[in-house]
Amino acid sequence: MKIGIVGAGGVGGYFGSFLTAAGFDTHFLARGRHRHVMAEEGLQIHSGQGSFRVLVHATPEPEEIGPVDLLLFCVKSYDTSTAAVQISPMVAEDTVIVSLQNGVDNVEKLMDIHGEERVLAGTAFIEASIASPGVILHKGRPGRIVFGEVCRGSSGRSLDILHAFCRAGIEAELSEDITKVLWSKFLFICGVHGPSTVTRSPLGQVRTCPETRELMIGLMREVDTVARRLGISLGEDAVERCVELADSYNPQFRCSMLRDLEWKRPMEVEALNGMVVGLGRELHVETPLNQSIYACLSLENQKILNPFWT
Repeated sequence: MKIGIVGAGGVGGYFGSFLTAAGFDTHFLARGRHRHVMAEEGLQIHSGQGSFRVLVHATPEPEEIGPVDLLLFCVKSYDTSTAAVQISPMVAEDTVIVSLQNGVDNVEKLMDIHGEERVLAGTAFIEASIASPGVILHKGRPGRIVFGEVCRGSSGRSLDILHAFCRAGIEAELSEDITKVLWSKFLFICGVHGPSTVTRSPLGQVRTCPETRELMIGLMREVDTVARRLGISLGEDAVERCVELADSYNPQFRCSMLRDLEWKRPMEVEALNGMVVGLGRELHVETPLNQSIYACLSLENQKILNPFWT
């Protein structure tokens, strides 16, 4: 199986390294200094679960990789449409694209360009990031992938992909209701990442301060209301389950959006709390807490995108 990894950050770099180590014909579409070090020195994974280095093929040119059997799409949500066009040389008639991104609308964007028959929805549960060019730092539990067919429960191709993940030592699950999985994670991320990023605080501080804990729960409830209005049932205890999950995290956990703000990198605020606000307006659902988070982080994002704006 020939595999392409689009986006070699924490998610793509971590899972791609396992696939490479397992002997799969794996190719990374990457750029910048990170890509250069990967190509020259290999890709390093530093993890409490075990550290290792793999030699990889990394290139900024999709034509150099050519058509692949499986393409793991791991770019930030704000790059989805642009990257989806750029990967066209890697997509053939039988190519399967699996999105492992935050948010709930990336799959639709990929389908618009490459057809719904080629795209599977998925998400990654992992705390990993680029520590330095060519180095991925992984913390906490082993990374896990949940994916599935959007329009049907399972298929031969999804089972083949599951077997490939398992062969590579990746914890993976094939879901028959991947929409519910995506929205459950969306509810969690909007509730946790928003207040953590606005207050520039690790999760432990957010959940132990009564006021920010109340904000976190309120954000989650607004997402749950929007999901219900869309006909997506996450379960009567969806918010409670996400709060319990947040309470189980390491107190020092710093979410990806907070790390992006600290490093002055573009944030996924439009795809997270901004998406809740937009859907709320369409559905006539009030989302004042998400609106507040979105407003504050939109300003921060503007300052990152255009430092001379002020």
